[in-house]
Amino acid sequence: MSYPVWLAIVFALPVLVTAWIVFVSRRWGTGNLIRDYGLSFRWIDLLGIPAAFAAIWFIQPVVVYLALLMFGDPGGLDSNVFVTPEPAIWVPNLILSVIAAPFIEEVVFRGMLQPSLKRWFDGPDPDQIRSFRATNAAVLITAATFAALHLPQSLAGVNGVALTAATLFAGIVLGALAMATRRTAPSIVVHAASNLVANATAYGLVA
Repeated sequence: MSYPVWLAIVFALPVLVTAWIVFVSRRWGTGNLIRDYGLSFRWIDLLGIPAAFAAIWFIQPVVVYLALLMFGDPGGLDSNVFVTPEPAIWVPNLILSVIAAPFIEEVVFRGMLQPSLKRWFDGPDPDQIRSFRATNAAVLITAATFAALHLPQSLAGVNGVALTAATLFAGIVLGALAMATRRTAPSIVVHAASNLVANATAYGLVA
């Protein structure tokens, strides 16, 4: 694949998905992206964002380690960040992973899928216990779907067990944050910050 074609695909896919997000908002929502997907911030985010980020970066490695002990280590790359010295490649990858992917993935998973599952599990007249179970089910199913869609990266040599454990745990944390705040803006920030640190770590900028 030539570089111009690769670059066109890298940026065309996020644009197409973003256009679909806007279409969904206008067709079935209010037409206001901020209102429909919770793209706003409140003071509570000063607690939620750092707590979620800390959980991902301090607890996630323990979860990955336990998963490798339980299911075995299939080998492969420790990170799904593709390291290259070529700015023509790492700059688009950085934009995609730190800006495009966090926005799109959080809106689609935590802004669309998760609330839809929550409403479906709630039913027409949920009580407190049913609502609690519906919340947990929605977060877990969304996180599992989020992890499953990252699995094709294992075909490129990424450690599949570590990748699944990491993305599943991150999905649960991000889903819980979105449920707690009832918005996706905080989870977008945490997702973007996590991906930024992952890139910095892969390139040796962070120990």
